[in-house]
Amino acid sequence: MTDRGRRLTLGACVGAPLLAAAVLAARRVHASLVGVGALADGRVDVPGGGGFPRVLHGPAGETWTLSRPPRRIVSSYLAADEILAALVAPQRMAAVSTFADDPAISGVAGFYPRALPRVRGEVEGILALEPDLICVAGYSDADAMRLAVGAGLPILRWSRFETFADVLGNVRTIGAAVGADARAKAVVDDAEAKLAAVAARVARVPPVRVLYLDLPNFTAGRDTLIDEMLTRAGGLNVAAAAGIAGAGQIAVESALALDAEAIVVATAPGGRPPLDELRATPLWREMPAVRAGRVFSIPAALPGDVSHRAADAPAEIARQLHPERWR
Repeated sequence: MTDRGRRLTLGACVGAPLLAAAVLAARRVHASLVGVGALADGRVDVPGGGGFPRVLHGPAGETWTLSRPPRRIVSSYLAADEILAALVAPQRMAAVSTFADDPAISGVAGFYPRALPRVRGEVEGILALEPDLICVAGYSDADAMRLAVGAGLPILRWSRFETFADVLGNVRTIGAAVGADARAKAVVDDAEAKLAAVAARVARVPPVRVLYLDLPNFTAGRDTLIDEMLTRAGGLNVAAAAGIAGAGQIAVESALALDAEAIVVATAPGGRPPLDELRATPLWREMPAVRAGRVFSIPAALPGDVSHRAADAPAEIARQLHPERWR
């Protein structure tokens, strides 16, 4: 299977966080089909003393009392795999998603023991694990989610991944559910410090008109985390400026009209250099950014990450858009 095929398959499964624009678009389509908009995100009521019991509010209005920190946690999507790796010991996990092990997309490849089960969101397999907490994404299968709720399993759902505030809110909520409030605060503080450091570096620099690409022809406009990454890196996302919302395909002719000064391309490990790729394509090679050699590569996992690790992306992009600020 090609890298593109694997990434599209990833988006079509249980909803592991989506790689870049193409898979983000797939998530939006899938969400509309399964009707997850009627379900709510989870929240946790923490007592004044910060201990247990705590009350978990589920996706369809149900509540569960967590009498103690969960010890058999199932994570069904990659962002939760990454967040939980930073919050709890692996021994408290009953399963992680199958995508945790893929080094092309996962920030925790090799972290979880091989003996720990991997899941794709199948309810029967999760039930057999006897979990005391299941972390699901808003793009997980709604029917499967309702079956799990019907079985009495505590479910923590999160659906907002369009901003850093959304992503870090998920860290705090998972931290509250597993009793790792202090550790979650430290993770969030570290991510916010990284973002603040980039902001200080690029303060008052003229923004670079930049186009994000997930080859062959996927981009991201406004209302996406990628747009915020580009903005925080000292860029002006030309797709967003042109009124493009969300993520999806863009025609080469339309991309040419955006007048980008630079192009940022998500590149899988071992992939062909994106500048060579674009120079080999008749229309792309006519773009000023390509002619000037201002085509920059970033690891494909970064723009598709929707955990706290996404805070590394703006610095990675900014170093290439504004190298003078890192001398």
